[in-house]
Amino acid sequence: MRPFLPAPSTAIAAMNIDTLPEQPASPAAPTSALQQRFDRLRKNLEREEKKRQKLVRELDELGHIYAKQVLPRLKNNHRMLKTLLQRLIDFSQRKNLRQWHRETLEAWLYELLEQVALYDRKEAAAIAQQYMNTQLDIFGTASHIPQPHSAHAGNEADDDDSENAATQSTQDKDKAADQDTPEADASESGDSDKVHGNKNAEQVPPVDDKWLRQLFRRAAQALHPDREQDPALREHKEQLMTALLHARDNNDMMTVLTLYQQHVATDALQIPESAFEALCQSVQAQIQRVQLEKNDYIQSDPQRAFVHYHLYADSRRKQVQNLDRLLDRIRLMRLQIPGVLDELRTLKDLKRELQYRQQDGY
Repeated sequence: MRPFLPAPSTAIAAMNIDTLPEQPASPAAPTSALQQRFDRLRKNLEREEKKRQKLVRELDELGHIYAKQVLPRLKNNHRMLKTLLQRLIDFSQRKNLRQWHRETLEAWLYELLEQVALYDRKEAAAIAQQYMNTQLDIFGTASHIPQPHSAHAGNEADDDDSENAATQSTQDKDKAADQDTPEADASESGDSDKVHGNKNAEQVPPVDDKWLRQLFRRAAQALHPDREQDPALREHKEQLMTALLHARDNNDMMTVLTLYQQHVATDALQIPESAFEALCQSVQAQIQRVQLEKNDYIQSDPQRAFVHYHLYADSRRKQVQNLDRLLDRIRLMRLQIPGVLDELRTLKDLKRELQYRQQDGY
């Protein structure tokens, strides 16, 4: 599985952020509605971050369990699975199958290929290609069966993107630290998503508040690595600057404020009311982004998605039960496949099996 690199996280709960009202308030004045809203959103964000961290931690642990206990048993079934797949591909060449027969057969093939892909993606892809070539040669039309998922697809493109991103990152740091003009204010709030290709641009509107943008620039000037002579400190600032730019590009103003308070000015931040609405919107967007990133993390790798679907649960006890249930299913499959192979001798046998599968909702 590919490692998960979460968005830079900061000690949000430790921050001291208050509303700076437009007019002085009396000592006995109640907490403003904006302050109450911000506090509520901040607590929600903390909860979502904890849920994400728990999910990543437990999926990683379950991934190790899966590799040690589940994969070896799946591999033991490989020879029988491959034999069954080949027989189904042979049957698929028969021209007197109805359309629903072919659709049910393709769904069965894909189900088996997904199992093979869990431990041998290349083999699964090769079998899938064999099936599609057979359909094209005999019927003159391409099959609709999708290729088994591959977590390694596009690695070469990823390498090129990484090199380009490194160059762009250096330019971003210089631009963020040096620009301090009205024109820079306008371009930073409106065009940064176009420059960086931010995939969340449509979901997260950019913060359009001069006070917050100025705070970002002060943080960028303080954290710029080129202004540090010590190699170790320069590397540390490189990481901080990357986190700051990532937060800016994703409209994560909480991280920007936290980095500012941790590394620029340790005094309590008092945010003017004019900027507080933008900050609340940013925190709300960050909550939604954390939820989306959780789902993206699950779906980014076929094995991880399999582990989440079959093994993950809120409690450890339920996870153990899910593991036992999955191992029982694999054992049962090992016992059933020989019987299925023995029964699939003729086209009539296949049609009967496809009828069973359609009725059972496979």
